[in-house]
Amino acid sequence: MPRLTTKEKILAAALKLFNEKNTQAATTNHIAAALGISPGNLHYHFKNREAIVFALYEQLLSKSVLARSSLPATITQVHEHQLYLAQVYWTYRFFNRELLFLLSRDPELKTRYIKENIAHKQRIRIVFEQLSANGYLDIPADHVYTQLVDTVLLCNQFWHSHLETLGIEVDEANLAGGFGHIEGAMRPYLTAKALDELAAIKI
Repeated sequence: MPRLTTKEKILAAALKLFNEKNTQAATTNHIAAALGISPGNLHYHFKNREAIVFALYEQLLSKSVLARSSLPATITQVHEHQLYLAQVYWTYRFFNRELLFLLSRDPELKTRYIKENIAHKQRIRIVFEQLSANGYLDIPADHVYTQLVDTVLLCNQFWHSHLETLGIEVDEANLAGGFGHIEGAMRPYLTAKALDELAAIKI
């Protein structure tokens, strides 16, 4: 296994501290100290904390965004992708926990996030359309697609906040619960084929 570069070590240390505390409590000095390097060495690679957050967001995207040709087209593929995304979102949980604050702090990050979020919404729509075309969903009207897509976006982005505002512990299992909510929203539109496949997955 190749050794991590200093830049990669900085990102790994920052991710750990951001998850354990928050981005305001973990300064660049804290990150440097955790690595045993000087603040100057850290700033050689990242000019400030916002640059580190931006780089971690790019990491998150690299692990979670699928090319159009790789988007799930069956219920099994959707289920497997959700399990994978749950792990990714837990690994980078600081980001959605502090989402609106982080976007307010960095206009460049906000612009990048909005652009990607619009693209993400389009990809989710494609997944639902593929599921319909392949006999897994029976969608009665176009506006239902919009409602389902928005439900996915809301759960992906704000489930962490939902848990915190109800006083529910934000652990890996509870954070993954957002995907169960998505499945519940889809269930009225699942065909017999989809329900059979879903039941087989959960045996």
